[in-house]
Amino acid sequence: MKVILTSSVLVAMLALVPLVSTAQPPAAASVADREQILQLERDWTQCFVTMDVAANDRIVADDFLGTEPDGKRVKKADLVAELKSGEALASNHLNEDDVTIRFYGQTAVVNGSESWKQRDGKTGRYIWTDIFVKRNGKWQVVASQDLEVPDKK
Repeated sequence: MKVILTSSVLVAMLALVPLVSTAQPPAAASVADREQILQLERDWTQCFVTMDVAANDRIVADDFLGTEPDGKRVKKADLVAELKSGEALASNHLNEDDVTIRFYGQTAVVNGSESWKQRDGKTGRYIWTDIFVKRNGKWQVVASQDLEVPDKK
């Protein structure tokens, strides 16, 4: 079988070479960045047990926008109001073996899960995606989406 390349096809193929040769995998992050984000996830998980507004303020960016399991959109002020309500969880555990952190320059996509228990004894589990951005040398979460799933036994 004979393949004939016209000049326009050849030019189009050559134009793609720089795109293919410069495509790179997500940026590798330092061990320190990875550990910092994991610690922020631990702290954020505990905020809803200790009702720690200051920790939430440190972790959550001012322009944060999240989606709760019921589809409700929440901003940073909504999270602060929830923390100030006094309706703390009895416990909230970050399932660290289920956390994946991928870096894309100054952005990190974190997927994971947490298991919680309310004061009335109800238990549950969330799986989530959090988006962190590094600004002025500091990582903060700018977006989050949670989904409630059956609790693993």
